[in-house]
Formats: sequence, C-alpha cells, structure tokens
Amino acid sequence: MKCKTMKRGSIGLQYMMLAFIFAVCFSCCKDSKDETSVPYDPSQPIEVTDFTPKSGGGKKKMIIYGRNFGTDCSIVSVKVGGKDAIVISAKGTSIYCSTPESCFEGTIEVKVGEQTVVLPEKYQYEPQMVVTDLCGDVDELGKADIVETGPFDNCGKIDYPFWFSFDPQHPNILYLSQNNGLLRVLDLEQKMIYTKKLDNINRATTITWTNDGDMILAAPQNGGAKNRNNIILKRENSTDGQDFRESSWVALARGNACNGSMVLPQTGELYFNHRATGNVYRYNFEKNGYNNNPEVPGGSGLNEFLAFSVPNQTVDFSMVPHPTGKYVYIIMHESHYILRSNYDEETKKLVTPYIVCGQSGQADYKDLVGINARINKPGQGVFVLNEEYKAANKDDWYDFYFADKENHCIRILTPDGVVSTFAGRGSASASSYKWGKQNGEVRERARFNQPVALAYDEETKTFYVGDSGNYKIRKIAKEQAPDDLGGEESNDNQHQENQ
Repeated sequence: MKCKTMKRGSIGLQYMMLAFIFAVCFSCCKDSKDETSVPYDPSQPIEVTDFTPKSGGGKKKMIIYGRNFGTDCSIVSVKVGGKDAIVISAKGTSIYCSTPESCFEGTIEVKVGEQTVVLPEKYQYEPQMVVTDLCGDVDELGKADIVETGPFDNCGKIDYPFWFSFDPQHPNILYLSQNNGLLRVLDLEQKMIYTKKLDNINRATTITWTNDGDMILAAPQNGGAKNRNNIILKRENSTDGQDFRESSWVALARGNACNGSMVLPQTGELYFNHRATGNVYRYNFEKNGYNNNPEVPGGSGLNEFLAFSVPNQTVDFSMVPHPTGKYVYIIMHESHYILRSNYDEETKKLVTPYIVCGQSGQADYKDLVGINARINKPGQGVFVLNEEYKAANKDDWYDFYFADKENHCIRILTPDGVVSTFAGRGSASASSYKWGKQNGEVRERARFNQPVALAYDEETKTFYVGDSGNYKIRKIAKEQAPDDLGGEESNDNQHQENQ
C-alpha cells in the first residue's frame, strides 16, 4: 500500500510538471502571437534588430526584424538608398517590403508614425540588367519626323530597323540598315545619329564586312536580273568615323531577290541567298572581282556558285556566322525556326543545314529545347561569349541571342539547343499584353514592341535593340551607379560594375 501510494504521488507530480510546462509554452506562444498583432505604441520606441537579405537588386523581397512596428501599413515607410520601398505588410515584430530599383547607396531607414530609425548596416545593392531608351521617339499616334542628323535625345523616330553592325575599325560607330533604303549611323561616343541615303537603293537588309573593312549591304531589288543583290561601300578612311559617303557604293554581285548575305570568317567568301528558290550561293569576289557573277540566279551558269538550299522557298532569311566560323545559323524570319550549317574543313564549304530550334510554320512562344521550342518571326541574332562555358572548357563558348519579333522579346539559344527568354514580356505592368515600351529589369518589367534588329558590344557588355513597333533603339546593360554617390560605396559599386 505504501509503495502504491508513492507511485500515485509520483504520477501526480508528473502531471503537475507537464501542466506547468504546457502553461508556460502556451503563455509564450500567446505573448509571441500578441506581439505580432499589437498596434504601434507611440509612447514606446521602435527597435530594428536585423534585415534579410543583405544584398541583391531591386524588387527583392526584404524582411526587417524588430519591435513596435504595429500592423498599420499606412503609418509605416521604408527607404533603401534614399528611395521608397514598397511596404507589403507589418506584423509588430517584422516588416515585409520590396526593395526599390537602383538603390545603390544602400542605407535602410524605417519610419513608423513619427519615429525614424536608420540602420548602421547597409543593403549591398547589386546592379541589374535593365532596358532603357537610347534614341527615337514618337507621339501618342506613332508619328514623328525622321531627323537626318541630330542628338540621341532629339532624333525623331527610328523607322523600319532591320540589321545592326559595328564598324570593325571604329568600335564606337554602329550602323543600322532600314527597310526603307536608309542607312543610319550611330556615334555612341558623341551620342549623335546620321542618315545616309543610298542612290537607287530602295531597301537595305543585312550588313557584313570584307577583310579590308569595306561594307557589304544586301540590297534586294525587283524588276530584272541586272539589279544589284549585294553592293559594296568602299571605305574612305576619314578621321570622323564617317567613312562611307552618300553614294560611294559599287555593285558587288548581281541578281534580284537577295535579302541576306554574310562573309565567312575562315575563307573570306561571300555567301548570299536567293529568296525565290531558297538557294544560297558562295562567291569569292577577291578572285572573281566585283559584279562578275552570272546575271540569272538559278541558271546553269550559277551552278558552280551554289552552296546549299534551304526548305520553304519564297521566304526572307539571313545568315550569321559563328565567331570561329565553325558553323552558321540561318534565321528563317517568316517560317519561325533557325537552321544550322556546319563548315566542312575538307571541302572548305558549308554543308546542308538542319533545324536547331523551332518548327516550320509553327509560330508560338515556348521556352523548350530544339524543335520543341516555339518562336514567332525571329529577327537578327548575335553570338555572345559565355564565360561559364569558357571556364568549363566546353567545345562551344557562345550563346546565340536573337530578337523574337512577334513574341516581343529577346531569346537565347544555347549550343545545346535550349531556348529561353532573356528580356521582354515583363509581368510588372497593369496591361495584360506582352508588348509595350516599359523600361526596367529585363524580365520583371521590360517590354518591347516587335523588336527586329539586335547588336552586342562585347567591350561594354551592352545590347542594342531595334524596337520597330516603338520606333526606338533600346539598350540592355547593367545599371550604372550615379556619379554623385561618392566615397567607398561608389567605388565598390563601380568595381562590381566592371566585373
């Protein structure tokens, strides 16, 4: 009996201890819950103890920890780098907010009611890839004059942009061909735009270069085989970068319906297409001279020049050689796919091409692999060095970026055939349409309207986009810290920018 009594006493003690622990835990949980829902008390100081994340870009979700924040968002404000963050919620011990864009300076300031606390630790802002306007503008009706010569901030509209190309001898000069026959010259250093009118040329498409630095323009013509299908502009070696004058062109090769040409790096030969047949011809103009090929494309006299043919005749297409010359991408502008033609070291020629992404006639938007991907009227493309591929010593170090006109974005095609979206179609907008002219972070906010032309400056890591529907030239690059930051923060950000 005695032992039994002691056992019962022990059990009772255990129950009492469990009840006490439960009560304490419940009390703590209740206090914690109450603390997150207690209104702001202006008679008590606000405290800020920490924040996360410590670094990042704009539009990052940030949590600020502390006490006495209350639950009324209307009396809570947060600044990061002197710019207003978007406060999403306040729960007594935490504030949930979204960081502002371009908050380079990084100081975090929390205000609740009339109380303000400045945190000693700063948010380390990481510059983001953003879309901005370079030049070109129209009114609400899409109308504006075309200014033949003028500064970027007052150059009128950019009409029918088709193909960009940097001058190989003047890296600050960017040429733009337009489907209305004009050749525009952008001086990126002086921020000026010039216009060249090419006599008797109604349309100019692709731009490529001879080994001597002369410019070759594909100039499709109608009305007979004696028309020029490629013209060459002879360089005049001026000191102002304006090396190609208004009418300094001569015929290079003949034939109508050519809307794409390129010079293959390894051989220096000109490859040009014939739209009506889908044929691609190779022409050694250094050997055969200017304007010395047979006049009738597809005739028996041109067989010796035939390189290969592409399917889907009577469509526009253009060619972009890989920097090594190992292969060429053929952009089928109206058929919604991209081909690849490899260079044969033995024959010194390009071989029959095959599809690397998209499907003929299957216009759509899908970020997938190879023939399962979907694109819609692809425009100009450029090869861009990928440092990660180089560090991994992969066989191919370049991604291919291209304008996807009717999908209103810039896409990426990897060497493995993976298609993804790089810029455009931003979701941070009141509009449900995927086209527009919003600037900002490349995927969250930026929008284009039928981008066609695309260029890339390897030195500055900058893309240039001929945005045809907006009559603008847009720029994609990392944000630049303002000059007035000063001190260590400015130097740190500039160092980050140069990485």
